[in-house]
Amino acid sequence: MAAENGNTQYAPGASQFYSGAIPPFEGLYFLSQTSYYWADRTNDGKGHEIPIDLDAKAMVETLRFLYVSDIHLGSAQVWGQLIVPLVHLDISNSFGHGVDNNVGDISTTLGLSWHLDQKQAIVMGVDLAMPTGTYDKNSFANTGVNHWSVQPTAAYHYSDPEGLEVAVSARLIFNTKNTDTDYRTGNEFIFDYAAGWNIGKVRLGAVGYYIKQFTDDTGPGVASDGHRGEGLAVGPSFTYNFNPGLNVSASWQHDVVAKNRGEGNNLWVNLATKF
Repeated sequence: MAAENGNTQYAPGASQFYSGAIPPFEGLYFLSQTSYYWADRTNDGKGHEIPIDLDAKAMVETLRFLYVSDIHLGSAQVWGQLIVPLVHLDISNSFGHGVDNNVGDISTTLGLSWHLDQKQAIVMGVDLAMPTGTYDKNSFANTGVNHWSVQPTAAYHYSDPEGLEVAVSARLIFNTKNTDTDYRTGNEFIFDYAAGWNIGKVRLGAVGYYIKQFTDDTGPGVASDGHRGEGLAVGPSFTYNFNPGLNVSASWQHDVVAKNRGEGNNLWVNLATKF
């Protein structure tokens, strides 16, 4: 798969309606994201199935701690984030089987947010993903990828409490080398998107992502095409807002395009609140 073992240090589609949704009020906020991913096929660079009897399952509880400060740089407000994934992996194919339960690769974010008016916001930031997950080059399943990455991001959010809501984010991922294998995953572009309609306390919509690897993988065993991956996913989303400081959402994202990647499904359940 594109990227070493098909892994990236950001889960495509994770942002959903939270893209650009940095609150304008100082304080500590919390987002719990529970996701379950499953796939029974992986594809080559043309999107054709590779016959390796894949059975991959991943249950991830991602804890996001967001702090919005009272520091302003001009019209921008400074914020930061800590992202801690707790991962259970169960992967098998024609070559073997592996299970791993551990912390994944932890990320930190430093960013700026601009609230243009009561409905619109723009957010920019830089994520630093660290190799904190477990990794053994001889293991079939690892919760970490054993390299660092720097991920500049930009997002836009529009929300009409009685109508349209749109959230989009763009992310570049610049990967370092896995020093245990001398393999370097190519750099990646990820676009998360969400669009929906607010009806009272309920929001109905669609969410998904597009991922495109724009430089070649390098290292031992890399195919002549550079093993560049590409994927597109889409699915429905439901949100219930209990009050301005608490909401719960659920979504299903189905891979409709997968090249040099696994092709599967991801279920998400999210809870957002303010401490």
